[in-house]
Amino acid sequence: MKRYLSITAAAIMLTGLFAFAGIKRYLDIWQQLSISQQDANGSIFGNFQTGDLSFPYSTVIKGLAPAKRAAAVREMGDYIRKYTSSQEFAAQYLSQREAAKPAAPAEGEEKIRIRLAGIRHDLEENEKGMAQAKGDMKKLYEATISMLKTEQKALQDPNDPQHEMYVSGLTGGTGSMDPEQYRQAKADFEKEYPTTVNELIKKRLKAFLELTKDIDFNARLIQVGGRRKFADARLEAKEGHWKRCFRCGEETITAARAYASQWLKELR
Repeated sequence: MKRYLSITAAAIMLTGLFAFAGIKRYLDIWQQLSISQQDANGSIFGNFQTGDLSFPYSTVIKGLAPAKRAAAVREMGDYIRKYTSSQEFAAQYLSQREAAKPAAPAEGEEKIRIRLAGIRHDLEENEKGMAQAKGDMKKLYEATISMLKTEQKALQDPNDPQHEMYVSGLTGGTGSMDPEQYRQAKADFEKEYPTTVNELIKKRLKAFLELTKDIDFNARLIQVGGRRKFADARLEAKEGHWKRCFRCGEETITAARAYASQWLKELR
């Protein structure tokens, strides 16, 4: 499993998937930090989608001077901003949004009906194949038929212990919802997945600016066992993202807040 470092957490709140090429200036930053573009893209998209603050581990980042961290934040901001205005980014986001959209109860019933028809077809095909198979191949057909029958029974019988699991897999959890539950699920979806890319960007920028508005970088730390903790219990109780931003340092956060504020102003 890859290790992660949040030294550039502030910049990550500005993030989106970067897939265009040919602009060397934007690629240099990842080369300088010894981070592959593939790892950067994966973390960027995941953070933009969820609002998390993870980033690929980099020994270069750990040794980066504070003044250079601020410059790196600005360069990564340019890198990210260029892509969020592209058709590729919009298509990626809208595709994920559509996949996450809760299905209305009636739509869920239709998905179950279609899946049951597919299972019947698959059973027929596998039973034909098993009739001609021998040895390990026959065992494979038997195992496949057994799994299909298990799913078929679960989908058809609301009292089956696995009914909800299979239904949720097809409907995103809305298959057995009543109208009020579906309305709430839809409202939660709209809040989590804004209609446009710009609205998503605004959501992340505002969240970052709110998170970092009150960081006291001079807060006293004390050694407790093998860990450093805040002397102030109120600060120690802060959530993990706030603490990550504190560890980024004042130079990094100040640069990221300035970049985020300007970007947000231009989006309004």
